[in-house]
Amino acid sequence: MNTYLENKKLNYYVLEMPKEDSSFFYFTLESNEGICFYSTLDFEKGEKTRKVEVHVPPEWNHSFLSLLEHLSKTISFKIL
Repeated sequence: MNTYLENKKLNYYVLEMPKEDSSFFYFTLESNEGICFYSTLDFEKGEKTRKVEVHVPPEWNHSFLSLLEHLSKTISFKIL
């Protein structure tokens, strides 16, 4: 593996949002390709929220936080 990637520290976030807002959140992250990668954490059937873990390279952290600021005007979420 590339030494640069092995030594790189990613910023880590966990966000919680209503289930109905999660698909727009995913769409927004995917339309900003390369800014981060994410995964939905395990949930029980019928849960009304989703927790999403997000990993952001340091050089994209400012852009990611700016994206979250804009998203907060459209969808509901909290950073855990």
